[in-house]
Amino acid sequence: MPSVTSSDGPVAVTGASGYVGAHVVTALMKRGYEIRACITDTSNPDKTGFLAALNEVHPGNLSLHQANLLDEGSYDSAFTDCSAVLHVGTAMGYGGANNPQQVYDGAVNGTNNVLNSIKRAGTVRRLVYTSSFAAIGHPAPPGHVYTEKDWASDNRENDPDWTTDNLLDKGETGYAMAKVECEHLVNRVAEEDGSFDAISVCPIVVLGPLLSPIHELVFSWQWAMGRMLAGKPCNRGWQALWNCVDVRDVGESQALMIESDACRNGSRYQLSATDESGELTVKQLQEHLQSLFPHIDVGGPPEEYNAMIEKHGRPYDAPRAHCDKVREDLGLETHSIEDTLRATGETMIEFGLITPKLK
Repeated sequence: MPSVTSSDGPVAVTGASGYVGAHVVTALMKRGYEIRACITDTSNPDKTGFLAALNEVHPGNLSLHQANLLDEGSYDSAFTDCSAVLHVGTAMGYGGANNPQQVYDGAVNGTNNVLNSIKRAGTVRRLVYTSSFAAIGHPAPPGHVYTEKDWASDNRENDPDWTTDNLLDKGETGYAMAKVECEHLVNRVAEEDGSFDAISVCPIVVLGPLLSPIHELVFSWQWAMGRMLAGKPCNRGWQALWNCVDVRDVGESQALMIESDACRNGSRYQLSATDESGELTVKQLQEHLQSLFPHIDVGGPPEEYNAMIEKHGRPYDAPRAHCDKVREDLGLETHSIEDTLRATGETMIEFGLITPKLK
């Protein structure tokens, strides 16, 4: 299908008030798009205020639309006459908001609802589906460099957990399986329908500026980094690498995906570290933060870290993944890891989400 520009009609964004969704909206606003921002509760000022304020600073035009991912037909009105849909919203498990079965069911059923509304609209030419690196990462030797050719379902022949049975007992497996299934689903439906292309974007450790206090979700990567700035030990990802991508780059890449003639149905883009500078052990992360915030006593790895180093010599050398394809195909210019970490910390402090531990 042909690419989309701001003159081709409105575009819709699901999950528009979320961390990634809000940056997708911002990237489109800067380009002058008419955006239909879909959120679950338009009466919540924490979700609507910062989005509505974008109309005052960017050339685009944003309107708010209430829609629930789990309600069939909920997006019909918002998608009417749209040239593109950027499907960012999904059920997440942060802070126990949804259990693993609900995460799986919400993603698959919700994506089916989005696809049905797209088909009823009849005007959509591009669908960008926000998947995850969870749909890419699979069992592999340390140091393996993942690309878009990898799928989380690879090398699972003898993995008893890679099944939708008893998802309540399998933690994040349901999320990964849902993302794999949804990517295949959007590609298949788009091919069968023939009127739109589906493109997937797979972010990994997303950091960068928060646009609202609601973007600090318990146990998210930004929440874990915020704990370090509060002088507490890092309690997420310390056993391996933080492979970091800037949330602004994730948003910008999706705007490029609807506008680029390089994209086709089934195109897939990994949004991960630019290079090894963005693949950090928790000790390297602490060192970066200490350099960027010299007045703060930054927390480091937990007590268990030393025992792990004594036993294995280093953290697990994974995940290794670089966003080469999106840079080469779409010309995405990425932020430096220093810029990403600085912006994350500064906005968390500005919103009062953390109280830094000063030296």
